[in-house]
Amino acid sequence: MDQNDTSTKYDDFLFQRNSLLIRGLVLAVTGLILTILTLVEPNVRIMSQNSSWLPMVTFVILIAGLFASLDSYIWRHSNEFFINLQIAVLDVTVGMILLNELNKSADKLILLVAAYLIIKGVFRIVAANAVRFSNSGIATLGGGLSVVMGILLWQQWFSSTMWFICFCLSVDIMTRGWALIRFGLWLKAQHKINIQNTSAN
Repeated sequence: MDQNDTSTKYDDFLFQRNSLLIRGLVLAVTGLILTILTLVEPNVRIMSQNSSWLPMVTFVILIAGLFASLDSYIWRHSNEFFINLQIAVLDVTVGMILLNELNKSADKLILLVAAYLIIKGVFRIVAANAVRFSNSGIATLGGGLSVVMGILLWQQWFSSTMWFICFCLSVDIMTRGWALIRFGLWLKAQHKINIQNTSAN
């Protein structure tokens, strides 16, 4: 893809480059911390629930969904509206269900989380290959990993315990954040190129 065509295609995203980068950093770091915590202290009790780190993971998913809702409002007059709206609806809906089902056992939640991870993963793979921005392979890899973890949960090949559900969701949050970081850095690079081209002209 021609560099000029690429930068023109994503000019509308340039004003969000810093916010996307910061959001990606927060998601990646939070996801990494939660991933480590689920491995180090898998049976922790939070909010008097035997649900491992699920309350914290659910809170992050809800916040991510609210930011996606904000994005859908910002892009309400563009093609990006429906993409962000779908992400927002999925995150907020699943987040609200999980928040209200914290007292349930793992086998009651496993199919919901598996479906969430598979749907999110497939969506990220399709979106990454549709837009084909630089470093879109990171988003594809993260989406593929989510699909694999969703299948593992669905088929209960590895574990059907609550800590593994939290682990899979935490890894998904981390890879989602990493993809946003790479996209934000790429947008910053495009912004610098645009400034240089403007100065040269």
